[in-house]
Amino acid sequence: MSQAFPNIKIRPHGLQFVAGNIGGIVCAVLILLLAGYDGLLPKSIFPFMMAAFGLLFINLLCKCVYLLRISYIITEEQLQYEYGILSLQRDFIELYRVVDYSEQRSFLQMLFGLKTVSIYSGDKTCPRLDIIGVQGDSDLITMIRERVEYNKKKHNIHEFTNIR
Repeated sequence: MSQAFPNIKIRPHGLQFVAGNIGGIVCAVLILLLAGYDGLLPKSIFPFMMAAFGLLFINLLCKCVYLLRISYIITEEQLQYEYGILSLQRDFIELYRVVDYSEQRSFLQMLFGLKTVSIYSGDKTCPRLDIIGVQGDSDLITMIRERVEYNKKKHNIHEFTNIR
């Protein structure tokens, strides 16, 4: 029962940053426009607006770097989730523990052709893992499902439902 599955490495698409942070991006642009438009606001407000822009910019920059550092690795037996900015953290989900899947698309994700795939498992530390920013045309759930079924057979795990 040896079936070799190649490792799959997935990173969120760059447009996921825009889809997830559109409010902050719009606010930052509006603050810059209002601060740079002479005569619209009193000059005494300018330093506060620039401070607000600076804080918002730093927040958006941290979110962008965090998103760029996320990676999901699907091996033959595990789903690994790596994340972190200053330190790297890695969570593991054994594929034989996966019990369900779902796909979600926000309005902006639909516009950008992206989706979020949720994996539900019996894992204690990570019962739900959201794989964000996946290309909308990828058939990720089918690839994961094949590996899950293979691992459940390999570990002789059977699921019983609706037993009376």
